[in-house]
Amino acid sequence: MSAQTFKHSALALIAGALASIIAPPPIVKPSAWAAENVIVPDGPYKGQKWRLQTTPYFAEPLDFWADECPDNKAVFRKSKQIGASTLAIAACGFTIDVQPCDVFLIEPTEANLADFNSEKLQRTLDGSPALAEKVFSQTARSGKGSTTYVKRYRGGSILMGISTSTADLRGKTRKKVIKDEASEYPRDLDGQGSPHEMIAGSYDSFLASGEWKELSISTPVIKGECYIDEEFEKGDQRYWHVPCPGCGSEFYFQFDRKLFRFNEAYPFKAHYAAPCCGQVIEADERDDLVRRGRWIATAPAPGKHRSYHFDSLSSPFVPWDVVAERWVAAKDNPAKQKTFDNLTLGLAHEVKGDAPDYVRLLERREDYPQGVVPARGLLLVAGADIQHSGIWYEVVAFAPNGESWSIQHDFLEGETTDPNAGAFARLAEIYDRAFPDSFNGRRLIDAMAVDAGDGGRANQVYAWSRSRARAFAIRGVGGWTAPAIGTPKQVDIHLSGKKITNGATLWPVGGWSLKATFYAYLGKDGRKAGQEVDPPGYCHHHQGCDERFFKQQTAEFLKTATFRGRTVKVWQETGPNHLLDCRIYAMAMAEYLGLSRLTPEEWAVLQKERGTPGELKEPDMLAPDSVKIAARPTILQRRGRKRRVINPGIR
Repeated sequence: MSAQTFKHSALALIAGALASIIAPPPIVKPSAWAAENVIVPDGPYKGQKWRLQTTPYFAEPLDFWADECPDNKAVFRKSKQIGASTLAIAACGFTIDVQPCDVFLIEPTEANLADFNSEKLQRTLDGSPALAEKVFSQTARSGKGSTTYVKRYRGGSILMGISTSTADLRGKTRKKVIKDEASEYPRDLDGQGSPHEMIAGSYDSFLASGEWKELSISTPVIKGECYIDEEFEKGDQRYWHVPCPGCGSEFYFQFDRKLFRFNEAYPFKAHYAAPCCGQVIEADERDDLVRRGRWIATAPAPGKHRSYHFDSLSSPFVPWDVVAERWVAAKDNPAKQKTFDNLTLGLAHEVKGDAPDYVRLLERREDYPQGVVPARGLLLVAGADIQHSGIWYEVVAFAPNGESWSIQHDFLEGETTDPNAGAFARLAEIYDRAFPDSFNGRRLIDAMAVDAGDGGRANQVYAWSRSRARAFAIRGVGGWTAPAIGTPKQVDIHLSGKKITNGATLWPVGGWSLKATFYAYLGKDGRKAGQEVDPPGYCHHHQGCDERFFKQQTAEFLKTATFRGRTVKVWQETGPNHLLDCRIYAMAMAEYLGLSRLTPEEWAVLQKERGTPGELKEPDMLAPDSVKIAARPTILQRRGRKRRVINPGIR
């Protein structure tokens, strides 16, 4: 080889080496990175690498997270059981390993945050070698180390917070934001505005450069009161389209009874008729079609952000027969209909909120005796609304299918400044009363809710209820995401110049959804209207329920209002509504005792025990809690809080 040839060969080698050093690294898509590095933290594939072929619908929303994607905002409206937690986890992992920057991840509550961190994100960080070596360890005294809710790495950190804390949301500077379960954030945070607006302020510094990203993921809640639903509608509305095996056209699975067909009893034999040519698609063909699908925007327009919808009809984790079974179970139950719409279909639930005419309710009163528990009224509960001049109350019996009977109601006139006298003394008589039942026995009220709200009598309610095991001091809370009965907290009692620290337990009651359920039930027609049977949830009333009673129980309606620029649905009073509040509190007590949770077998045992003359026998140790307490009252400790359940009754 000549010297000239060698010279040129050496120069080529040097040039090649320099080019490899100078050239930018190849672009890695987040979805491709996730398939190689994300360890699934839970579910059927726990401990395994994330399978892109199983959930191909996550690839495009995840690739949005890369700096190379020019879009800034994406929302993902979803049902449960589609593996959506992987989307947030993979986005965090890609940031740590490939494109480090400062990320803000927000959960609705402290409990949600703790669960996401310990059960999902941390498991993935520990299980992935690419991430475990890059996240700084949690060191007690080093400001550079990670903490429970701050994951630090070279080039940035993931800061985690909750939507109910102004301290968590204000004063942060972050390039990218992930809002998990964004529809569960409060509408207004401590009178300081929307938490979504506070979160958006964290990437103000990146608006001019256009480098910011915001990814919102959530199951929807109520139509007209749902962040993710509104944001989806504002976006380009992308659905996962699959190819028709009959004609090749593309469509997306949707819950339309003309297309999604099944028997309304087992075996359900669910299948789908393609909207294009009618080709029948059997349940076992779905997953293959989903793997061959793609996202198509159904409402594209300049300036619109990305918005995705995905639900259980396309999910590889939920069989079609399960979807059919859930619909059958929910069709006559407004509360279950909301759950089905939200968790299975990933849709916001439409609440009617119209109270029936009180005159029609007067006309359908029945002749059952006031003050007597009917044979099918297995739960006996009460709600009380405290006023300065007295106490309103209603006692209600519930059957397993949600049917209810108004047993007794009244206004107990008297002062309410002394928890041991006046109207409170008369309420104690109701609490202690043994109501006759249909088996010649007698029953005590299983649980009584007493409102300790904003009427200035909270301390009296605390004092009155703390000495009565079946009485619950409650406070109504607004919002469509509040559960019927929430997590209690200890409160101080201030009475007669004395203070008892943590002397009482206060239970939050989410009345908004309960009102919607009650009005849906109240509007149902039964045998008095010519139907063959009284439907589930039907409301029975005795002749003592007069015009005043029905006017109060129908004294609210659902109106559309504008709050801080957003359209919302709120309850509006039309007059005195004390007996409506009493009914809602009683419904919360029924839910607390297990109205919607007890199995048919548990109801059967409870029915047998409560329908048997004579004293109830000691139940088997494996019997449900409700039956154990029916035989002998007790106090259960569950998850560190006091739990009161059903009382024994009297025979």
